[in-house]
Amino acid sequence: MTITKLKAKNQITLPNAIVKRLNLKPQELFVVDIENNYIKLIPVELKPRYTTKQLKAIDDIVEREKKKAKKVTAGKEFLKYIKKNFA
Repeated sequence: MTITKLKAKNQITLPNAIVKRLNLKPQELFVVDIENNYIKLIPVELKPRYTTKQLKAIDDIVEREKKKAKKVTAGKEFLKYIKKNFA
């Protein structure tokens, strides 16, 4: 058992033996929970919502749509556009 200290910004340092045993990496994410007065840290892996190919397709759609967009200046012209199209 190792003792560690809660630091000023609510940070703790995990002992190196635990980091190695669980093969933890820098920037690892954890679920933090309390169970029977114990703090549980559970490493989690987040999977991207979209593949690289899907993100590229989204970027292409955004670029295409931006070219079709009507430019309006701030002020009265913008308010008129909003009222006409979204009121």
